[in-house]
Amino acid sequence: ALGSRPPSSQSKTLGDVNRLEELTSDPIPDEELYSMTIAEALQAGKPLVVTFATPAFCLSSNCGPQVDVIKEVKVGYSGRVNFIHVEVFDNPVEMRGNDRLRRLSPVMVEWGLESEPYTWIIDALGNVSAKFEGFATAEELDGAIQDTLS
Repeated sequence: ALGSRPPSSQSKTLGDVNRLEELTSDPIPDEELYSMTIAEALQAGKPLVVTFATPAFCLSSNCGPQVDVIKEVKVGYSGRVNFIHVEVFDNPVEMRGNDRLRRLSPVMVEWGLESEPYTWIIDALGNVSAKFEGFATAEELDGAIQDTLS
């Protein structure tokens, strides 16, 4: 809920895997989106944008574009806001050959999510300031981030 504290999740990072493809199904991933855990970002004293999406295995066709929008918006907030992408499925490499092998990410379970994409804006104190279920445009995200920064 707005104003609440989200779970301080130990989401996977580049340090947990051998290859970036183990973290995301995004065909053109941005490494910065996987550089820190949600728990670390919540302790960083900066606003956080966290999106849950699965670009290659999306059921709604909004996930890939949502991650692309996150990457686009992130450019304007370098050093001021942290951005994290959490892949919906815990095993994207295995799924490429057979999506019936999918395992839901433990972070999705911890956050109580059953659909995607989902995006949260969290303020510097670690409280939810905005959330989007489904696709959020760059303008919507930018507005929510600006409100959080002010």
